[in-house]
Amino acid sequence: MTLQVIIIRADGALAETEEVRWRAFAQAFAESDYEWSCDREGFALTAKLGTGEARMAHFVRSLLRGRPETEDFSVLIGAMHRRASKIFTEMLASADIEPRPGVRDLIVTARAEGLRLVLASMLKRSQTEKLLETVLGQRGREVFDCVIAGEMGYGDDCDRLYQDVRAAIDVAPQHCLVIEACRPGTQAAKAAGFPVITTRSAFCRETPAFSIGGTVVVQDLTNLIGPDRSRLDPLTAEDRASLLSSLQRLHSGNCEGLSDLDWSHSMRVSDILKTKGSAVKTIEANATMRALAQGFRKEGVGAMLVLDADGKLNGIISERDLARGIDEFGTDLPQMRVSDLMTRSVVTCAPGDAVAMVANVMTERRIRHLPVVVDGKVVGLISIGDVLKYRLDEVQLEANILRDVARARR
Repeated sequence: MTLQVIIIRADGALAETEEVRWRAFAQAFAESDYEWSCDREGFALTAKLGTGEARMAHFVRSLLRGRPETEDFSVLIGAMHRRASKIFTEMLASADIEPRPGVRDLIVTARAEGLRLVLASMLKRSQTEKLLETVLGQRGREVFDCVIAGEMGYGDDCDRLYQDVRAAIDVAPQHCLVIEACRPGTQAAKAAGFPVITTRSAFCRETPAFSIGGTVVVQDLTNLIGPDRSRLDPLTAEDRASLLSSLQRLHSGNCEGLSDLDWSHSMRVSDILKTKGSAVKTIEANATMRALAQGFRKEGVGAMLVLDADGKLNGIISERDLARGIDEFGTDLPQMRVSDLMTRSVVTCAPGDAVAMVANVMTERRIRHLPVVVDGKVVGLISIGDVLKYRLDEVQLEANILRDVARARR
């Protein structure tokens, strides 16, 4: 089978749009004077509810705390969802949305090789166009031969999206390859007859954890190049050629017979804490920056947590914040307070979270430390070093097992 068409899912595979939707919900609740608090993992779990309006209704019900719903409830939900949708559209035009790793390079290489590119989007057409302009520039629409997006979006009907994709292209599905980011989309694309490669979305807890017939799961497209390069390094011309070659090989095999290429999905944050322990280094919010620097040196750590009297997380401060403070405040920095420079909106994880997802969060958000929180209380802290060490240990174990299997077959 010859690969002729690459189909990229806009909302998830091209760019991580759930991060934007999460922020849009937060702003809509704040404007309505609701004290809405939901972390990214909790928001990810509501994706199974389907439509944005259903997700909004879920959160409003949780705020009502069992109080009876009045006849105005549906009116309130509709108004808040419309506001969140408007904010979401406006945020899609912001400059801080980056394409997923390897996607831009794939587009450049595929076009150079004469492959057709199709964009499939569950978003409204107007939102899709804004996303394209933000991620790929003002001429982003021109890189795709076809963009499939409904005027009002597809809601949660992934099946209809891929049926429309199949109807819009005059190429048999076996000559196409879909780049997806979530389980519903992967299943819908497979049902339409397309081979699929799934790149894990940090916001999709339902992403397949293993390869099954007709799909391969990777953290992102750069994993197809090889394990020896950093995910943050720019791709060379040789890397781009290797990426496309890998996709063509996977396509020729119908994306079968290949297990997960990067992380074992069974690895959990709790596994790291069992080895590392749950002790964390903390500092008071009113401590001076000089005391912070001394604490970093004495404890040999690169970040400290700031907790309140009840042990709840108020913020985090790292060596990066210290370096930024030296640049901004110079000689005034030593006497400044930790509360002046700490990060108050802290990204956290839970013991049951997959290490693969945590690694993705750290890379996408460019952060090196994640507090582990249960019921609002800090139970540990993991760093990018912990994650990489755990992965290296697992790779060594896998290598030992493969070596023993090889010896047994001699």
